[in-house]
Amino acid sequence: MLSDQSLSRVRDLKFKQLLVFERVATLGSMHKAAEAVHMTQPNVVKIVRQLEELLEVTLFERHSKGVRLTVFAEHLLERIRPMLGDARALSEELEALRSGEGGQVAVGTLISASAWLLPESVALMKRRHPKVGLTIQEATNDILFPMLRVGELDVIVGRLPESPGEGVEAHAIYDDELMIVARASHPLSRRPDCAPGDLLDYPWIVPSNASPVRRQVDRFFRGHALPIPHNQIVSLSMLTNLGILARSDTLAMLPSVAARPLIHAGVLFEVPIHVRVPFGTIGYSLRADREPVPAAALFIGILKEVGARAQGTGVLRGAAD
Repeated sequence: MLSDQSLSRVRDLKFKQLLVFERVATLGSMHKAAEAVHMTQPNVVKIVRQLEELLEVTLFERHSKGVRLTVFAEHLLERIRPMLGDARALSEELEALRSGEGGQVAVGTLISASAWLLPESVALMKRRHPKVGLTIQEATNDILFPMLRVGELDVIVGRLPESPGEGVEAHAIYDDELMIVARASHPLSRRPDCAPGDLLDYPWIVPSNASPVRRQVDRFFRGHALPIPHNQIVSLSMLTNLGILARSDTLAMLPSVAARPLIHAGVLFEVPIHVRVPFGTIGYSLRADREPVPAAALFIGILKEVGARAQGTGVLRGAAD
């Protein structure tokens, strides 16, 4: 149980102090935190020192590249992040009420959605609701889902994990498959079909071992009693991957919803391997314990609409076959 003195210190905490502390802790730098909260660095340092004096602990240790969190800072950060996330959501709700339609949506995305579903949805959102702001962060599940749980993100869009974890709701939009693709003028484009073994004659772009898609790629080769390609480039950057494909004889597996428009445009071609490679379910994830803010609810409706349109117009591989 907290002592009277400890309770007094907690009551004396100010929201601004906690907000500044969170930015320093997250960014690992007083300078970067000052830019993020639109303050001078001396003022940020002053606020952090005030917080340390109030709590009677050291929160940060300085090093050559910024600051390092102490055990006290790690504990404080864990406790205040949900509170700051709820405060941000409240601010967005009030802004939406004041303006009639406004607010912000913080979106996390995986590579599976960043090539097609998310750009299509964002473009439609801005046409229909120009006053709503969107902030997009692309990362992997291990980074995005903790941010969702504490309220730093409103929604995550991409391939749904097999187990989203406690406190998260996963909602499916459509199922997709992987397509083996190359540049339109690739040597394999002159062949009516090819065997899986022929694919080892060329370099490959593959996801990192941490990516769920990598398991699908490895399963494809092992299922055909083939080794994993040794001549490989490990990359999760869709933009970089498309640039490499356009400039070389490299092969890659892309989600069909991302690859098919590029095939229709004559940029890529589908390698005639005639093998289905499952990719997974594309959808969105939300916090289970809180309704999405109004702006996020609008965006989720648009995600569903765009996904339904993809199924109806043949953008998805299964719908086209």
